[in-house]
Amino acid sequence: MKVLIIYFSQSGNTRKIAHSIAEGSREAASQVDVRSIKKVTYDMLEEYDLIGLGSPIWKADPPNIRRFYRNAPDQKGKHIFSFATHGTMPSFYFPVVLPNLKKAGFTVIGSARWYGNVVMPGMPEPYYTAGHPDDQDCAEAKAFGKEMVLRSQRITAGETDLIPPMPKNDVNQNQAVAIVNMLLEYGNPQGRIIRDKEKCIYPKCTRCMDNCTMDYIDLSCEPQKFGSEGNCCDDNHECAWCFMICPTGAIRLEPDIYEHIKPFIGVRKPLFETILDQAEKDGEFRRLISFDKVGFDTPYCLAHPNKPHFKVPAKPLED
Repeated sequence: MKVLIIYFSQSGNTRKIAHSIAEGSREAASQVDVRSIKKVTYDMLEEYDLIGLGSPIWKADPPNIRRFYRNAPDQKGKHIFSFATHGTMPSFYFPVVLPNLKKAGFTVIGSARWYGNVVMPGMPEPYYTAGHPDDQDCAEAKAFGKEMVLRSQRITAGETDLIPPMPKNDVNQNQAVAIVNMLLEYGNPQGRIIRDKEKCIYPKCTRCMDNCTMDYIDLSCEPQKFGSEGNCCDDNHECAWCFMICPTGAIRLEPDIYEHIKPFIGVRKPLFETILDQAEKDGEFRRLISFDKVGFDTPYCLAHPNKPHFKVPAKPLED
């Protein structure tokens, strides 16, 4: 059996889980390849028996994952499993992603998610889920990878009762309202994203192009394209990753980042805490730092003021 594990990752959480899944898959499959979603074409899928698709959770699915299943040609029953990493509110992801993968012609054979640290300009540093994914998470991902290969083989052999039902959308009301309100925001809640061409060192640096979840950035064309508006970005997905990873300060927020994070200083997140308390009771969440250690007084960009605010982990060459 040949397996292709496709991932999108920004801070490195999902990439770490993807490679752990691949490690486990290799115990039961003849070939396992791992690729960033930017390097995957639909023609490539034809070469594999089983696909894994993973990303961080952005309310529901990131735009590039959405494009993957919306634009996919009929997959004629090809087996796929889904995985994700997330902070405190993961419940919208699988009820959105899995039915859409099925609609694209995939046979969805499983799904799993793991907690991961959250890196956003105004979020606490350290965050509630700091330390994840850890060794235990990676061991679970490894076991999941092997399980998916074995399940796919058994389904192919005729055990179709192993195909799981589509997930129920059981998001609690407060969480649903919070996510819907975020998606209904006009413009980017973190601020309008502006690029200063004088400070930009393209083509020496292509980090913003390589990591934009919306593929809004293309500095290789003329005129150059930056953001949802062509010369700036004001998308309501609440992404400011290009700002976070720019090494020269060429990308900034309006209003200024420090104006943006002022309202967050010292503010606890009761909804997040309630959700995590329940997840801990249900055995889904392992608390690696106590709530009193969460950095409510130090939003991420205040804790990491130097440029870049976040250093993108290097990818393995084969990805």
